[in-house]
Amino acid sequence: MSHGLDGDEHFLEESKFKECCAEFIKHSQQIGDSWEWRNVKGSADGYMSKTYFQVKGRGVSPDIREITNDSDEITFTYVEEGLDDSQVAGISATSEAIRYEYHVLYSCSYQAPVLYFRACFLDGRPLSLDEIWNSVHECYRERLWQGPWDTITQQEHPLLGQPFFVLHPCRTNEFMASILSSSYKVNRSTNYIISWLSVIGPVVGLHLPLTYAKVNSEQTVKAD
Repeated sequence: MSHGLDGDEHFLEESKFKECCAEFIKHSQQIGDSWEWRNVKGSADGYMSKTYFQVKGRGVSPDIREITNDSDEITFTYVEEGLDDSQVAGISATSEAIRYEYHVLYSCSYQAPVLYFRACFLDGRPLSLDEIWNSVHECYRERLWQGPWDTITQQEHPLLGQPFFVLHPCRTNEFMASILSSSYKVNRSTNYIISWLSVIGPVVGLHLPLTYAKVNSEQTVKAD
């Protein structure tokens, strides 16, 4: 069975990347996780995209509390885009609200997916690189500083030509090789995008619901 991977280093072919993204988005739509595929006008290229708000502080309106957990603690809460005016007003009333936008692209140079993202406050002010670093959980910071494979830098979005932050992908194939090899040894199929995003997403606050694990399980059953 072909896995769409090239050689021992497990490079990902672009056709397999798109196939994995389609499966990922299908499940996202089923659970309301709001990932979508966006085509670039006048081009055959495209990317996966997701946008949500990160809310921190007290004073969350009743409408927002219905979406999030009703708690008096000061915590970060993730609220999906697509809110009505009253809900957006509720977000604005909090001590801090940030709009995050994540894009998953295919890199022909590295033959691997790459995570681009940007963040801004509701007044449109973008977060600086220092603010992005400060938002990274401390359990990841030391590894990021040691790395270069997952160092956060700011680059031009290759499809949109706009400034985005990016997690450097130069060693993506290295750490994915061990994940995929373990799956193949027990004849277990796996969705590359789900496995990859589960590893690197939490570094920048992007957490996948556990139901995505079911997609890999279903693929294994079909393979059998």
